[in-house]
Amino acid sequence: MQKILNLNESFIIFCFICLISGWLILPDWSLNIVCLACCNGLVVLGLLVLMRAGLISFGHGLYYCLGGYAVAIGYNFLNVKDAILLLLIATILGGIVSYLFGFFVRKFRGIFFAMMNLALSMILFGIIVKSVSLGSTDGFGIKELTYFGFESTEKVRLNIVSYFFIITITFLCIFLVSKYIKSPIGKMVLAIKDNEIRSNYLGINVNKQIHNIYLISGILASLGGALMVILVGHVTPEDTAYWTKSGEFVFVAILSGTINVIAPLLGSLFFEFIRTFALYLFPNTWQMTIGIILILGIIYFPEGIGSIYNKIKNIKNAFRN
Repeated sequence: MQKILNLNESFIIFCFICLISGWLILPDWSLNIVCLACCNGLVVLGLLVLMRAGLISFGHGLYYCLGGYAVAIGYNFLNVKDAILLLLIATILGGIVSYLFGFFVRKFRGIFFAMMNLALSMILFGIIVKSVSLGSTDGFGIKELTYFGFESTEKVRLNIVSYFFIITITFLCIFLVSKYIKSPIGKMVLAIKDNEIRSNYLGINVNKQIHNIYLISGILASLGGALMVILVGHVTPEDTAYWTKSGEFVFVAILSGTINVIAPLLGSLFFEFIRTFALYLFPNTWQMTIGIILILGIIYFPEGIGSIYNKIKNIKNAFRN
């Protein structure tokens, strides 16, 4: 088990080095896609935590939206200019809301859990759309930020500082989630997925554990939304809280699978690049292209993109034996 853990951590570090090096070797147009995939990948990572318990949320755009608007509100109304402080505000807001909603949604299972989250997300969407002070459907944005109190000399939004910042925060979250799911508390979630009644008999407080993973999931999604606004500089309710955005996250979560914590990021990178090329090559039928890819992914990788890592590892073990 220890060996597997070290292999997973090594693979995470390898992916981190590859993306950091991407600033030097990737074309400029692709750097924004990589960063956006990292932002969305954090939301999918939150869904992975839920899926390990057999749950899925069709409304995680709620926390994606909260994180994004927390950054925009902190910048415009609280005059907070530092990216770290804005991320802290987004984390606190996402944590408080997910903790409070957790008392409610943890009572539900299956499709009821999924649709209850969707309903909460659409309530937030309706509130923001009707709120003139928050920009209504147009949303509002932010300008230049400081990082650790220092202002970047490059005035473009995506520069070497913001790129490294987004990549580092993303992989820090991936590493922490990896530690969590390998811990005894994280393994309880798998027992709940297999047999909730038996887990209760074994002394596991099922509702409490579901509440905890819902809290973790909400914080990750809020961080993803916060990083997205830092990257893009603008937030709208339709691009964050609307049901189609939550559906996109579920799409990528299914494509990624739950085997490996790096899978949500790989799935997001795959999805964003495929969507970019599909929009360019097939502007009128890009949704159909993505749908075909999902079908092929389910057929050839039923456990998700993350299963590729395990298959490579099994092949290496077979050659060694």
